[in-house]
Amino acid sequence: MKNILVVDDDRSLANLTKLALEKKGYQVRVLNDGVYVLDEVKRQKPDLILMDVLMPKSSGADTVSQLRKVAEYKSIPVVFLTGLIACDEDLESAGLTIDGSNYTSLGKPYELENLYRVVEQSLSKAGR
Repeated sequence: MKNILVVDDDRSLANLTKLALEKKGYQVRVLNDGVYVLDEVKRQKPDLILMDVLMPKSSGADTVSQLRKVAEYKSIPVVFLTGLIACDEDLESAGLTIDGSNYTSLGKPYELENLYRVVEQSLSKAGR
C-alpha cells in the first residue's frame, strides 16, 4: 500500500483529499503546516508528498528546501497543491520551480480525476 503525506493548512480540503485517496487504496496522513514535515518523514517515509504552497509557519517552498537537504529524502516525489495556478491550467505545463527543480503542481480547487492522475503519474515516475 502506497503511503501519501498531505500537507495543507486548509483542514477541510486536506481531509477531503485524504478520504478521496483512501478510497483509491492509499494510506494517507495529514499535517496542517510544513513545520512538522521533517519530523513526520523521519517517523514514516512517505512514497509521495502533496504539499500546499502557502501555509502560516513554514511555506511549502521552505519545507521542500529543508527536505531536499537530507540525502535520504531527496527522492521523495512532491506535488504542490496550490491556489497560485488556475485549477483548469494544463497539468503538463503547470509547475513550480524551487531551488532549480521543477515540481508538478495542481491548482486548487481540483477535480478528483486530476488528483488521481497526478498522484498515479508521480508515483509511477518515481518508480514507487
